[in-house]
Amino acid sequence: MKPKKLCALGTAMALAAPALAQYQAPPYQAPPPAYQQPPPAYQPPQAPVYQPPQAPAYQPPPAYQQPQAPAYQQPAPPAYQQPPPGYQQPAPGYQQAPPPGYQAPPPYQQPQAPAYQTPPAAYPPPPPPYQPYQAPSSHTAAHASQQGIRYHPWRVQIEGGYTITQGDTVKTILNDGGSAGLGITWFPTAAIPFGFRVDGSWTSHPQTLNALAQASQSTGLNIADGYTDIYGGDIDAEIDLPLGTRSREYFFGGVGWYRERTTLKSVTYQQGNICWFFCYPGYVPVYSTASQTTSGWLPAWNAGVGFEFPLADPATFFIDGRFLRIKQPNGGGYWDFIPIRVGIRF
Repeated sequence: MKPKKLCALGTAMALAAPALAQYQAPPYQAPPPAYQQPPPAYQPPQAPVYQPPQAPAYQPPPAYQQPQAPAYQQPAPPAYQQPPPGYQQPAPGYQQAPPPGYQAPPPYQQPQAPAYQTPPAAYPPPPPPYQPYQAPSSHTAAHASQQGIRYHPWRVQIEGGYTITQGDTVKTILNDGGSAGLGITWFPTAAIPFGFRVDGSWTSHPQTLNALAQASQSTGLNIADGYTDIYGGDIDAEIDLPLGTRSREYFFGGVGWYRERTTLKSVTYQQGNICWFFCYPGYVPVYSTASQTTSGWLPAWNAGVGFEFPLADPATFFIDGRFLRIKQPNGGGYWDFIPIRVGIRF
């Protein structure tokens, strides 16, 4: 460097040294927060650069292909007539050399198709062995007509029902009453639906108001109650007729003998306590037997019809009705009744 330039540089530095010594750096000030900073200058959005659309690459339309008609396929013959499929070996491709020690597989052996066997001819089954004809027994023949009610020579029956009075003579004396009975039936053979039955019955008939008034006049007592019990039995013949598949109708009739027992009761009023919610003094009725008469055995006859239905063998359900006429003693005429009874035979 030239001496003149060095002298000038040294002189400048000597003059600037006092000024640099007096210079102090300003204190550090933190930047203001974001909300105190002035908003950025508004910059209008720039319009996008227009790009013209590009046309799609031209693709030629697919060639028209006319549908081909399905080739006619002849139905395959049955399995036993089809030749076995030939072994098709795939085309040889690239074959890598086998590793050392490799053993080739055994040669392929095609399975042989089973020999066709003609199915055996269908022959009709042999006829059943010959069985000689057997005539049905009388027991089977009897039940073929009844169809549901089996034959039993002896049967017991329990019955009960309602007895209706008939005729002006008995209606002025007795009201209708209930009845109960027990009987037995006997059919000698199954070939003929004819048998015999014996029935014992008991019936109770209350006295009418007219009869009680007449009894009060004849005895001089206050007859307030009375009834007549009729008990006895009948011996009847019965014939059964099939009716449908599971029922039958029967008719019966015969003779019988009955007794009549009439009981009349008088009433007197005695002082006592009558209790109904609470007790209070009063008069209570007291009944006592005023008279009781029993007739001898009176002849009777009856006839009726009934229907019978099977339950569990040998039990059957039946319902019947009969007309019963009893001859009264001392020329008193006849008393007529119609007992209607239901019951079970077993």
